[in-house]
Amino acid sequence: MDGIILKDITYTYPGAATPALDGLNLTIPRNQWTTLIGRNGSGKSTIARLIDGLLVPSQGSIMVNGLAVTEENLGKLHQQVGIVFQNPENQFVGATVADDIAFGLENLQVPREKMAPLIKRSLERVGMTTLADAEPGMLSGGQKQRVAIAGILALEPEIIILDEATSMLDPAGRQTILDLINKLRRDGGLTIISITHDPVEMEMADQIVVVGDHHVIENGPAAEILQKTTLLRKLGVGIPTGQRLRDLLVARGVTVPEQYFTEDEMVKWLWQQLS
Repeated sequence: MDGIILKDITYTYPGAATPALDGLNLTIPRNQWTTLIGRNGSGKSTIARLIDGLLVPSQGSIMVNGLAVTEENLGKLHQQVGIVFQNPENQFVGATVADDIAFGLENLQVPREKMAPLIKRSLERVGMTTLADAEPGMLSGGQKQRVAIAGILALEPEIIILDEATSMLDPAGRQTILDLINKLRRDGGLTIISITHDPVEMEMADQIVVVGDHHVIENGPAAEILQKTTLLRKLGVGIPTGQRLRDLLVARGVTVPEQYFTEDEMVKWLWQQLS
């Protein structure tokens, strides 16, 4: 079966008094962008690590595109799923950018003669070909994240998980990474899972999952969830500019259509009214 299915998942960290997840059920569609939001400690990153097999649930089952997430299947699973973490430096092991990408391929026992074209193609996809021989630690934050993504793309996964991967970047760097991920999703048919508090990143998703109280408390199309500003404020996540503007207009008695507007759509609607 396509997609990612978590069924009746319970997980408790060693030494913890309460479970991080308790009876969680979630389906993540294939070839879509799904964003997980919620308060810090709500279990979002736990879900990501369970999907990648880095953690093992105490109860429940997980299927990734028809493959059961079990110890026996970890090799196959890691060929399908790649994670980009908040701090990319934690993922670097090579002396150069190219060496770092080669490390993942070596773990999969890719023959040396096949590595060069895979490394070149992955760097081309993230716009980093001129820095193949650079030392990863000398790169900017955005460049480091692009190298981390390139290392994952070289493994040709079907699923990329971004665990607050843009939170340490400045606005320009963050937008560069988000535009890159969106292009990769469109061009390559990737399934994207992002964990974020950033309203711009949330707005780019197809589906938003709200995690709280150890399970899923809301799940639906991004445009539907992002209209629930009371919920977003309660979670402590950002509210998209278009929705904030809409709420301000409604509060002042302006009749605005019920559907969700992005910032650009809101500007376009206002222009039409003023014209």
